[in-house]
Amino acid sequence: MKPKTVLQWIFAGAVTGILFPPFIILGFTRKGLSSKGRLCRPLANLYTKVLYGAFRVRVVHRGIEQIDPQRPYVFMANHTSIADPLAMAVAIPQPFHYIFKKELARIPVFGWALLSLGQIMVDRENTEQARAALAGTISGLSGNNSIIIFPEGWVSHDGRLLPLKKGGFHLAIRTGLPIVPVRIEGAREVCPPGGSGHFNKGVISIQVFPPLPVYGKTETDIPDLAERVRACLTLERAGTS
Repeated sequence: MKPKTVLQWIFAGAVTGILFPPFIILGFTRKGLSSKGRLCRPLANLYTKVLYGAFRVRVVHRGIEQIDPQRPYVFMANHTSIADPLAMAVAIPQPFHYIFKKELARIPVFGWALLSLGQIMVDRENTEQARAALAGTISGLSGNNSIIIFPEGWVSHDGRLLPLKKGGFHLAIRTGLPIVPVRIEGAREVCPPGGSGHFNKGVISIQVFPPLPVYGKTETDIPDLAERVRACLTLERAGTS
């Protein structure tokens, strides 16, 4: 591991050790998922800006004006790097809740922060039960609290979009929340997947697309919705409503 990478890890560890314990305490003092989501956004912004500022990573975004910051959505983004979730935390104006796999909850400090700040854990081993429980949990959200999900389910190591899993589409239909495709570019160059976690200087670009309404949609409409999201995430021309 290069000395610069070691220094980055030391710095990230120090920032995490300083900021996360107060984050966790604040999270556990809040009652209700929506309240935790409203707290998570400014804390995630602070954490990201400290790290990205030190690593000389800049996040730019386009298309935010196409969504109503006072409405909730299901944001679906492509996933090519561990830098993606942090970039989304800076770009999305709504209070948010990441959908994350239960394995991450086992990571000391980091996992505790996810749970205390109202991020939503799923068990991929029982898909149907997870869908029902997830929809039930999210239906209790209020205001403009939104969901962020990476529908590929995994980080793409070659940069090409992986098949989109259906869970996020089931969730959107069951809750009635419009889907907003989000294309992330540059994160793979900033922090290549499968490596040491080293961050390079660079720019991460976030492109937000117009919402896709799901009112009146059923499970039979999922393939069409998935194709429209895929078109946005792969630079192809997206369909219109």
